[in-house]
Amino acid sequence: MFIMVKLNLAMLEDINDDMDFCLKLAKEESVITLPGIAVGLKNWLRVTFAIESCFLQEVLGRVKAFCQRHAKKQ
Repeated sequence: MFIMVKLNLAMLEDINDDMDFCLKLAKEESVITLPGIAVGLKNWLRVTFAIESCFLQEVLGRVKAFCQRHAKKQ
């Protein structure tokens, strides 16, 4: 199971595109996603969620923390 998610780069600092997002997410949070550019969709992510719900909650918490750290300051 997977879902495609559109990145809103206007809300993120120091993230250039989907590839940059995926590389930094993997490095900082050990979460692997597929950049959309790999399937022809620039600035989208493919997120696979065929795991137990307890693991999914942990992973989504890591993604949330990553996005909060990289959010543009208002």
